[in-house]
Amino acid sequence: MSPALLNTPALLNTPALLNTSALPNTPGPLMLGGKPASTAVRDFAPLAAQLVNHFSRENPKFKSFHMESVQEDLVAVTAQGLQLAIRLMDHKKLPTDDDLDSIHTLTVRQARKGVPLSAILALTDEGVTAFRNLILSRAEAEDSANLKELNQLLFALAQRLHSFVSVSYLAAMPTGVELEEYSAGALVKAMLEGNDPTQLALQMGIELTPSYLVLRLLVSLPRPRPGAKDGAHHRLQAYRGLAAVQAKIAAHFGATLLEAPAPQRGLVLIEGTPNWGSVCAVIRQAKDEIGVEITAIGENAALEDIAAAEVTTRELAHLVRRLRLPARPYRMEDLALEYQLTRNGPGRDSLINLLKPLDSNPELLQTLSVHLANDQHRQRTASALGLHTNTVDNRIKRIAHLTGLDPTLPSELLKLRAAMISLSFASTDMDIRPAKL
Repeated sequence: MSPALLNTPALLNTPALLNTSALPNTPGPLMLGGKPASTAVRDFAPLAAQLVNHFSRENPKFKSFHMESVQEDLVAVTAQGLQLAIRLMDHKKLPTDDDLDSIHTLTVRQARKGVPLSAILALTDEGVTAFRNLILSRAEAEDSANLKELNQLLFALAQRLHSFVSVSYLAAMPTGVELEEYSAGALVKAMLEGNDPTQLALQMGIELTPSYLVLRLLVSLPRPRPGAKDGAHHRLQAYRGLAAVQAKIAAHFGATLLEAPAPQRGLVLIEGTPNWGSVCAVIRQAKDEIGVEITAIGENAALEDIAAAEVTTRELAHLVRRLRLPARPYRMEDLALEYQLTRNGPGRDSLINLLKPLDSNPELLQTLSVHLANDQHRQRTASALGLHTNTVDNRIKRIAHLTGLDPTLPSELLKLRAAMISLSFASTDMDIRPAKL
């Protein structure tokens, strides 16, 4: 570490940030349950290991933000933090810059790896909360007055740590680089714009791999009630569901995952070429645990081709939504037929022309769409349309007569399916877009 970075914590050595006036003036240690409150955490070394192990199991930030790689350092820093908190409880003294040197060093390292400042501060808050809960385990009914003093002390400590960590983090920023530009999200943004991310990754201490899986996630929620004025609430539900799915993906793939910044919600990059079956299994697990329908579009790409892969996943996602395909994981090989049939050109126009004879019979187009979506099952088609099966049979015969293509013959059914896919993508009529094909 450079001397400049080591000396940066001195920026915090001001009375305003130390906020010593907020500390209680009562003499002696803070007492709870008739004993010094710090008694509950005196055995700080094994306690620090327990706390870090707990966070590593329960907090996905450990995996998604590279925390596992510094777990031993975190145990040491946590142990030091417990000692400082004990001193605060016993002597009402906030930690000095020198006391917090190891926290500064760890913060700078994580900042250089692209860990967001918000993640480091959230982890700091979790540590303070865990310490408070341990202290409170000794409290009794008659300690209500001392609990106010406890909250004052811990609030002052949290203020001190927030200020110190923030300035330490900013110390790691290269000269002339804004905070929002120096993050894993900024690195992904560079990749998606087709720029060379090598220099930025080097500055951030992130090691790039030759290839990535570009994974686009979409969530499907139940449609709002007819006439309901809760569209904004519904969108918020979708964003929350998407965030929950990304958290599950991050918890599984850990430090090998990079998340794209807004507005690319739901786009993540996973290092290497992860097994697609494993990706699908994680998606299914997330669907079961969160309770939302999830569509995932995956495209493997070399580092220099990530921008093109992002465009492909966007087009495939549009195709899935436009054709109302079932919510599940897809790759190009799963959608190659639909993708090709929906490209502009004479091929698509020729297929659409096969259905021109049905233009004046919208009920036949709708019947064909539903019938294909139901795998040519007469009873399901009749039920979906509220018709008798004989009516469905008569409409199928009329479709065959008008188009010259009989849906009961496999070779002609294939042409009708291809024509309906092409028409469904080109049409603005929602009634003829199939649920699945």
